[in-house]
Amino acid sequence: MVNFRPSSRLAIAEIVFYFPALLFTILLVVRHGIKRELGWFFLGTLAVIRIVGDSMELAANVQNNNTLFIVAAILNGIGLNSLLLAMAGLLGRVNKVILAQQADDDRTTGKIDNDPLRAKFARIFKMVHFPLIVAVVLTAVGSSEIYDSNTGNDPGGRSLAQAGIIVFLVIFLGLILVTAYTFGGLFKLPASERRILYAVVLSTPFIAVRLVYSLLVYFDRNSSLFELRNGNIWVRSFMAVFQEWITVLLYLGAGLLAPVLVGEWMKTPQMEQSSTG
Repeated sequence: MVNFRPSSRLAIAEIVFYFPALLFTILLVVRHGIKRELGWFFLGTLAVIRIVGDSMELAANVQNNNTLFIVAAILNGIGLNSLLLAMAGLLGRVNKVILAQQADDDRTTGKIDNDPLRAKFARIFKMVHFPLIVAVVLTAVGSSEIYDSNTGNDPGGRSLAQAGIIVFLVIFLGLILVTAYTFGGLFKLPASERRILYAVVLSTPFIAVRLVYSLLVYFDRNSSLFELRNGNIWVRSFMAVFQEWITVLLYLGAGLLAPVLVGEWMKTPQMEQSSTG
């Protein structure tokens, strides 16, 4: 009988959580459209990354294969990418709806309310996509070198991973600013879209804790709690795994309650009715 390590038991728990989450995500992507709703699409990529990574963890435990452990560690480290892309995608959707409502108001009042900054935030996904790719590459290469070293303290790999985490941090701080600005247009949103913005706002502290965990993993060399190879499983569970789960549940819940956006301006059905009534 295989004697599973604590990390393998956590991997099983993650698979149990992410498999149904992936099914719900596929449902949302089909319902809303993959081209329009990238926020929920990247929840799906996060689920796939976690399922594959955790499967690698289990296989590595059975076979005692260091290569599989390295792949699992890399996949565990790059999950932040999908989490931040999902956040950016949902913020982009909300800002598009606010712009659509502003256009309706302009036609009603005859006044033009230009908001170039919000127009940029409606395309926030495109703004953060390339920097996040850079962060993923740096973190993946760095994690691989650290995990493959005998001591787990390869200085070159650690520097690369640290650079990648810093990029993640800068992007997250930028998304917080976008969230704050977006919240200023809350009164222009229908109730269904407010739920999405509320979900993004509520998710920020959980993503923040998840990011702090990654910062400690790569920057703290004094505590064994945050070691990449043999860190404390309870700390990882609370600061990384549970934070991701809560964020995923918030985004999935908002998606299940959100209407399908239609039309050139991606209007909600409620907005369509108000503009023709």
